[in-house]
Amino acid sequence: MEFNLKNRVCLAPMAGITDGDFCKKYDCFSIYTIGGYNLDKATYLASKEIKKRGRKEFTIELDKFNDYIVNEIKKIDGIVSVNVRFLDIDEAYDKLKIIAKYADIIELNCHCRQREITSLGIGQELMKNKELLKKFLISMEKLKVLKFLKIRLNYISIRELIDNLNGVREYFDGLHVDCYYPNKDYPDIESLKILREEFKDKIIIGNNSINSLERAKKMLKYSDLISVARAVLNNNIDWIYKL
Repeated sequence: MEFNLKNRVCLAPMAGITDGDFCKKYDCFSIYTIGGYNLDKATYLASKEIKKRGRKEFTIELDKFNDYIVNEIKKIDGIVSVNVRFLDIDEAYDKLKIIAKYADIIELNCHCRQREITSLGIGQELMKNKELLKKFLISMEKLKVLKFLKIRLNYISIRELIDNLNGVREYFDGLHVDCYYPNKDYPDIESLKILREEFKDKIIIGNNSINSLERAKKMLKYSDLISVARAVLNNNIDWIYKL
């Protein structure tokens, strides 16, 4: 699928924040990522526990989700990506079909590090569990929509990450890469560069700590697009128009 992109900047998903109404406030993004959303009972209950700790989450009742997500996607004038979490692909599949019908991209969350999610063996644990990841992606193969993986660097080694992704590379179209660098206030560009070399055939979105024109240009050396989150919350977006 070819996109007519107005620029190379995307809105990253933010739990409990990036829904259709939030996206409508901005006209400066090529791709609007909403979510992450929970598609089965296990992740729905986990999110309710996360909220008890004071973190923001989307806790949409599962029997109301299909109507909800269609409405949220239709609010957005642009390319829409929906970040999702689930443990039971069979329970989630009906919701995935609805998302695929109305959105442009389904982004599988291999990124969340909240213990309520990781204890289920999903979120960032999916980067380790290549068999479960493969099961999910094979089940999603018939959905007529682009499939992206939202991943986090430096949770497992770059070599293990590449090996595991190579095991499923025929089933996904893009990588949304959080260039997380432990104990640093800047992104791990070197690991992103390695991923770019390994996955030249995939769309790559670089993410993490992009808050200026200078940082954006550095990340765009090794990614097709970049995404921002905290910069938006801090209303630091003037540089996006300059880019």
